[in-house]
Amino acid sequence: MRRKSRFFLLTLAVAFGVVLLDRWSKTWVLNNMPLYSEFDLIPALYPYFRLAHSANTGIAFGLFQGGAIIFTIIPAIAVAAIAIYAYREGDASALLSVSLGMMLGGAVGNLWDRLAYGAVVDFLSVRLSDSLIWPTFNLADTFVVIGTALLILHFLLEERKAGDEETVAMKIE
Repeated sequence: MRRKSRFFLLTLAVAFGVVLLDRWSKTWVLNNMPLYSEFDLIPALYPYFRLAHSANTGIAFGLFQGGAIIFTIIPAIAVAAIAIYAYREGDASALLSVSLGMMLGGAVGNLWDRLAYGAVVDFLSVRLSDSLIWPTFNLADTFVVIGTALLILHFLLEERKAGDEETVAMKIE
């Protein structure tokens, strides 16, 4: 099997795993928590962490609630773009494949919600203080953020590697 195919399959495997975890968590929330209810999963962490079922019709951080079809079209384009990029650049590194897989899986998970329910199912609530409450999010969002951080790390490492190779080439000349 070609190297490119292996890395693309790694991207798809990670994405599939993310979608499974996301669907499992959201199905649990939908079946066990009425909309806008809260649950202290780990009572010792209250009020800093709890489950809080909400429906997000907007975009990241709950902005632009009640958004139109555009909030379904843009994620669909993002899913296609990530998949195409992963296929074309899939032989770069395992780190790139894993990061793209996390982003792809998260995007698919939230797109699924928009198509199935008309809104994204959010349920993770984090409060750092009385005045600093993070908008409710879900596992798909978490994987998109982690995947994006890993993608940045990949590019930083590639840039450093290219700089090191350039330095070595200059010393040889």
